[in-house]
Amino acid sequence: ARFKCVAALTLLAESPENAVPLLQAGSLEPLMNVLQEAGPDPTQWRGQTASWCVGFLMNMAQCDDVVPALLQEGIVDLLAPLLSLDHYQSLKAAMAVTFVCQYETGDKTYNLLRQTENVIPKIVGLLHNTLSGRGGSGYKYGVFTLRSSVGCIASLAAGPDFMKERIATDPVFESLLRVVTDYCVDGGTPGAIVGGGRDDTRSAVLAVRALSNLIGHLIPEPGCAAMPFGPVMDDQLIKALRSFELSTHPDIDNKTLNMAHSARIRVEGGKNMGAGNGSACSDSSPEDDMSNDLGGIGLSLARRFLSPFPCGMDLHVPSDQGNSTDNNTSSQTPKEEDAMSISDASAGSNSSVRTFLLTDSRTGRRYVVPCDPFGGRQFNDNRVWCFRRGRWCNEGEEPDSNFQWSDELQVAYTAALNDSSQH
Repeated sequence: ARFKCVAALTLLAESPENAVPLLQAGSLEPLMNVLQEAGPDPTQWRGQTASWCVGFLMNMAQCDDVVPALLQEGIVDLLAPLLSLDHYQSLKAAMAVTFVCQYETGDKTYNLLRQTENVIPKIVGLLHNTLSGRGGSGYKYGVFTLRSSVGCIASLAAGPDFMKERIATDPVFESLLRVVTDYCVDGGTPGAIVGGGRDDTRSAVLAVRALSNLIGHLIPEPGCAAMPFGPVMDDQLIKALRSFELSTHPDIDNKTLNMAHSARIRVEGGKNMGAGNGSACSDSSPEDDMSNDLGGIGLSLARRFLSPFPCGMDLHVPSDQGNSTDNNTSSQTPKEEDAMSISDASAGSNSSVRTFLLTDSRTGRRYVVPCDPFGGRQFNDNRVWCFRRGRWCNEGEEPDSNFQWSDELQVAYTAALNDSSQH
C-alpha cells in the first residue's frame, strides 16, 4: 500500500500545478523519511518505494515555489550520497540537486555541482533518448517527461562556466533546437506521451532559456565570435528563435522573449563574421573566403572590426558597427588591407589579441586564431590557447576539446598569415 501511495504522489508531482498543493498537504516529510531509512546505497534498497521517493523529489524540485521548502528540509544533504554512484538513482538525484542548486551560491553549492559533473553525460543522454522515443540504462521511455530533461539542461546552462562547457556541444544544441522547432516553426508538430510539440510551451521556454545561456557563453558579446557548429546550425537556430519571438502564448513572459532575441542577434552576428558581411568599412570586399585548395580547409578573415578581441573583454565596442557607414565611423575604421594589424583600441593592453576566423569546411567549425602566431604571450607564459573562445585559457580553464588543431589547419593558418603580410 505504501508503494502505491508513493508512486501516485510521484506521478502527481509531474504536473507543476500539483507541487504546491502536495507540499501544503504535508507529503514531503514522510517521503524524505522513507528515503532516509532506506540508506545511501540503492543496491541495498528493498522494493521500489525509495526509488519512487527520489523521483518525487526530482519532480517537486522543478517547481520554483517549492524549492525553498526543499532546501530547508535538507534535500541536498539527503541526495548527496547518491551523486557519486554509478547507478540509475544518481541520474534522478543529480537532476533534483541541479534544479534546486540554481538558486544557491557559495562553495558548498559549487562543490555539489562538481559532484554532479560525472552524471552530466547521463542527463544529456536522457534528453536525446526522450526526443528519440527510447529508454536508457535503468529507465523506460515515458518514465521521464521532456520537461524534466530540458529543464535540467536549462539549469545546467544557468550554472557555473564548467557546467556550460560540458553541455555546449553540437548534440545538445541539436536537441534543444528540435524542442523549439517542434513548438513553433511552421506551426509546430504534434507532441508525444512525454510532451514536446506545439502544445508543450513549458519545454519550449526551458529550451530557449538554455539556448540563450549557452549561446551567451559561446558568444559573450554580439560580434565577438561565431557559433562553432557551422552555417546550417546557424540558420536553423535563427529561424527557430525568430519564430519563438513571435509567440503570443500567455505563459511566455517578456524575459524569455528577450532571451530568444538576444540569442538570435548573437548567432546572426557570428554568422556575418564568418560570411564576411556587414563590415563597418564601406569599401571592403565581401570575398572573405580563400580557395579550398588547402586540404578542404576554408579560410575566413573577419573584417568586422568588433571581432579582433578575445571574447568577454569589455572594450566598449559598439554592438552594431556593421551598419555604421557614416563619415565619423568610416574615417576611423581600418581598411581591408589592414585587417590583421593591431588596432588602437587594443594597443595598450597586453591581454588583447587580434584574431580572425579559420573555418574547417569539412566540419563547419570556426577556429578563432590570433593574427600574431605568438598571440602577444610572454616567453614564460604557459597558458594554452582555446580556439573556440579565441583567447588564452584563464586559470582553471581547459581549451574546448571539440576544437582539435591539425596539420591541415596549420598549413591554412600559415598561408593566411603569409597572404596578409604580402598586402
